[in-house]
Amino acid sequence: MAGLIIGIILGILGIIATVYFGIKALKPKIPLELERDIVKIRAELHQVALYLDGLPETKDKKKKALFEKGMSLMAQYKYEQAIESFRECLALETEGREKAALFLLIGNSFYAWNKWNQALSGWEEALDAAEKANDEQGQAAALGNLGLVYRSKGEWDKAIEFYNKSLKINEKTGDEHGMAQTYCSLGNVYRLKGELDKAIEFHNKALKGFEKIGDERGMAYTFNNLGLVYKAKGEWDKAIEFYNKALKGLENIGDEHGMAQTFNNLGIVYQAKGEWDKAIEFYNKSLKIKEKIGDEHGMAQTFNNLGLVYQAKGEWDKAIEFYNKSLKKR
Repeated sequence: MAGLIIGIILGILGIIATVYFGIKALKPKIPLELERDIVKIRAELHQVALYLDGLPETKDKKKKALFEKGMSLMAQYKYEQAIESFRECLALETEGREKAALFLLIGNSFYAWNKWNQALSGWEEALDAAEKANDEQGQAAALGNLGLVYRSKGEWDKAIEFYNKSLKINEKTGDEHGMAQTYCSLGNVYRLKGELDKAIEFHNKALKGFEKIGDERGMAYTFNNLGLVYKAKGEWDKAIEFYNKALKGLENIGDEHGMAQTFNNLGIVYQAKGEWDKAIEFYNKSLKIKEKIGDEHGMAQTFNNLGLVYQAKGEWDKAIEFYNKSLKKR
């Protein structure tokens, strides 16, 4: 009798193990190329919520292929084609969370393409889809992104309103990453409003949140944001200190886009200090990376900054050369 009971128990355990490991084996892995694209897009659009719920693991081969194609195109800065791919995916049968994710990706692509009204429309549709699906994470992502587009439009109070709505949901769901990212966004908008001490307060909250969850990229970008605040305060050396902290973190994680932007920011501070040659050195470091990764918009920005430095130095022909290079990239 005892042997029979033991046999039954072992049999049940065997079934549980088979089901458990079978499920683990059946769960699809994200392809390495897609992981790389996601990392690159997160780095370049670090202020935007990259909400992908369900899409990387979908069993629908056509849907999966269109999603991965769209992500690859985004990573190559081909935003118009990426949007087409996401819309094709959306035209297939998709459930609420997937719809919210796809509308968010469409909005993200428009935002990266500097088409803010279209980004606004995509993110409003994402919010509607997330609300209908009772998807709180999707709602928080859409609200945060809506705050970002209002910030870009210069509507500071409207941006703060949406960020606070996003923050409330993140606090409710216990999403620590979402909370840290929203603190960061609030810090950015208060900086743009000129409320610099308020900006520092929120960036420090963001920094604590990113440190808690071990998000090195989040910490690096927050150091960069604190550098921007201290630059706005005219505290050049404090700004340089935070940019160097950001640079160290970005180098550790191999975030080339972030490094290029931080080198550019260092160039701006040294330019403000009147250290022209130092500014040129950092602008050239930024430009070298932007050329490597194919960031045309970023190259235009740095060419323009180099033009400003050479103009300040009184080297007019050199300034004109860089201004023309900037115009060609726009």
